[in-house]
Amino acid sequence: MPAKEFIARYAVILFIVGVVVIFSFMTLSIAHFSDLAPTQVQIDEKKLSVHVVKLDEKSINKITALQDQNINIQSLFDNGRANPFE
Repeated sequence: MPAKEFIARYAVILFIVGVVVIFSFMTLSIAHFSDLAPTQVQIDEKKLSVHVVKLDEKSINKITALQDQNINIQSLFDNGRANPFE
């Protein structure tokens, strides 16, 4: 019976202490895991997932031709929208 009386008397304080302990544990866990460096296996997996993009000669020539044309695109918006202080 003394344990039941103790819990009934200090229920709010025990609840607050329990929540503080849980949040403290979560915060320390997050701090610990955020500082971990990736393992070599994780690095190798990421390297394998990266694919090299290969452009054929026709695409390169087309991109170069479009850059050489220097096309200017006129916007439909008023210049006042770009700088409201003009």
